[in-house]
Amino acid sequence: MIRLKIGSYHFAPKLIPTLAALVFVPFLASLGLWQLDRADQKRVIDNGIEEAQQKEALNLNNFIKRGKTNTEDFSKEIYRTALLSGNYDGNHQFLLDNRTHHGKAGFHVLTPFLLENTNKAILINRGWITYQGTRDNIPDININQNTIKILGVMKRQNRAIVLNNNSSNKIECSYPRLIQSIKLVELSKELKLELLPIVIELNKNNNTGFVREWQPYYGSIDKHNAYAVQWFAMAVILLFLFIKLNTTKIKL
Repeated sequence: MIRLKIGSYHFAPKLIPTLAALVFVPFLASLGLWQLDRADQKRVIDNGIEEAQQKEALNLNNFIKRGKTNTEDFSKEIYRTALLSGNYDGNHQFLLDNRTHHGKAGFHVLTPFLLENTNKAILINRGWITYQGTRDNIPDININQNTIKILGVMKRQNRAIVLNNNSSNKIECSYPRLIQSIKLVELSKELKLELLPIVIELNKNNNTGFVREWQPYYGSIDKHNAYAVQWFAMAVILLFLFIKLNTTKIKL
């Protein structure tokens, strides 16, 4: 084993503490490095979002006419403002459950929007409405189906959808249909429409929506940096204890 004499101090660790230090100190340090890497990844995302938000509004109808309709086409446009022309499909709306606003329970109203002069549609999140005690007692969400232009921010949706088909609940067995989360492929089958692979959060100034206090993207960069500091600190403390507990002072 290691035997070191430095001045009046003698460092002679035993086998098990040495093995533990050799395993856990690098492990804790690697966790710190991993958190720094995660912070860098979030920083890249933040920069991309900032760039997207500074771009002029994307004319979505023209974008689609150029054949831009798949996930890869939209991946570079997430968080960019979009301009759409078409009409709402007010007969087939969805209520996204378990959405809160200032601590109050409610729904997000999701309405298909049929894009003018195309065979495509897109799901519009028109904002939050309150839960009024029973599922069949909701605010009026009817919408004019005339051709209009709207603005909104493009967002990615990755969560799976769960359709509640309990026939005892009117909302769950007819439109507006209650859903727990979003998966656009399943909604396309439900509606028999080709939905684009994004969701639009309706602009706050548009009069066809409800409560819209959209939350910005939080990359949690500071959180990852703080975690990295914690892991590095633990590695340093463990190394210090290993040295401290295995070092004795030689009596002269």
